[in-house]
Amino acid sequence: MALSADSFESKLADAIEQRDAVLLRQLIDPAEFVLIAVSEEEAEQDDEEASANVFSTEMDGMELLVAFTNEEAAGGFVSAMEEEFEDEEEVEGYVLDGGALLDYMPPEHGLYLNPESDDPLILDGELVSLIRNADGESE
Repeated sequence: MALSADSFESKLADAIEQRDAVLLRQLIDPAEFVLIAVSEEEAEQDDEEASANVFSTEMDGMELLVAFTNEEAAGGFVSAMEEEFEDEEEVEGYVLDGGALLDYMPPEHGLYLNPESDDPLILDGELVSLIRNADGESE
């Protein structure tokens, strides 16, 4: 049985608070995430070594890849950040499963889930590294 979005996000929040990398891996691997594309020109301005053109940000000295747990959260973000995307005719995105997201993320980056929502989640780079190295298999 699939988790509802609220239940999934609640479980993620609890696991982040506990810094439980194995549980986070178990939650993230089968889930799908939405990433928002930015123009290649904008990606080059943000990070000259960027390997992909997805929206990222910096917060408190941390580089964070921005992702969403569902399309509604991504749409809400685009609406809230209208001026950021006003030059774009159409905002494109990618849907990745959690395993691919972890593989895709640049080294040293954290993950910023559902910014502009009521309950955004932040996984720092160290926690993301622990998750990548965690065995997500249930015992």
